[in-house]
Amino acid sequence: MKLTPEQLPKHLSERPSPLYFISGDEPLQVTEAVDQIRSAARQAGFTERQVYVATAGFDWRALTGSIQNLSLFASRRLIEIRLPTGKPGREGSAVLAELADSPPPDTVLVVIAPHLDARSASSRWAKALAKAGVWIAVRPLPTHKIPAWLGRRLEQAGLQYDAAALELLAAKVEGNLLAARQEIDKLVLLADGGRVTVDTVRASVADSARFDVFQLADAAVSLDAGRAIRILQGLQREGVPETLTLWALVREIQTLVELGCHVDQGSSVSTALAKVRVWQTRQGMVGECLRRHTPSSIEGLVSKACQVDRIVKGAQFGQAWNALTELTLAIAKPPAPPAAVSVS
Repeated sequence: MKLTPEQLPKHLSERPSPLYFISGDEPLQVTEAVDQIRSAARQAGFTERQVYVATAGFDWRALTGSIQNLSLFASRRLIEIRLPTGKPGREGSAVLAELADSPPPDTVLVVIAPHLDARSASSRWAKALAKAGVWIAVRPLPTHKIPAWLGRRLEQAGLQYDAAALELLAAKVEGNLLAARQEIDKLVLLADGGRVTVDTVRASVADSARFDVFQLADAAVSLDAGRAIRILQGLQREGVPETLTLWALVREIQTLVELGCHVDQGSSVSTALAKVRVWQTRQGMVGECLRRHTPSSIEGLVSKACQVDRIVKGAQFGQAWNALTELTLAIAKPPAPPAAVSVS
């Protein structure tokens, strides 16, 4: 059975299942899903909790021995198995598949993994867990759904809000749901009469967006110049190294170069994306970026990236963050197509 995080509370209102498989990279939604399962399990009499973190060198056989060593007088247990890399290895894969095929009695088993790539999702252990238990696939909320999510959270906290306040709050937290929850907790204390206005948000909310270089790359190839520059400024404020920031941008430029070569050789854009192994979730944005750029503009990106690299390394005079801004804009704002010339 596959559920969304929103469907989980209703499912748990009956009785917890013997097996849950939670995968995803959105920390708040993953944490809340696990908390809800723990709470439901405690109410159902599963009072003992054991947690295993399967890092490199983890002893999978010791885990199976512990699970099997349930005495007649032992309490019912909730067992959490965390897979930080999402790759349990050959032995771990076999153990997880066995647990899915024969869940231990008097136990609620929760397996927690990051977002699985196509190869991991099609592995025997992942398919076995998803088939035998309740699979909760947690996905980051799309940007356009953040305001509605914030609105529901504000209402659950007993707050009323203006549309402008909601828009400002969404812009400030920049999709970081953990930061959003913290800001809502602050607004509960600060909102006069339970009413959240633009002034309330401005007074309460620090810029809680926790940017990373991958968000910068996505914004640039999505051709969203405004968001890309805001993220770049956030990276600068947070002290992210210029070299790491440049690496993320150069990686996207290299992808565009490779895609352009395949297209020049006769491949379609979709075929080229598959050959370069662009993730399916990014193919739309990367493909559109390739279509909007010209061979000469991509060549210009390469030349610009080399110049920025010299500035970042101190081999050429210039301000590193100014140069990174110019490179980001060069990716996010491809040249406009030439205007059609009418012949009278």
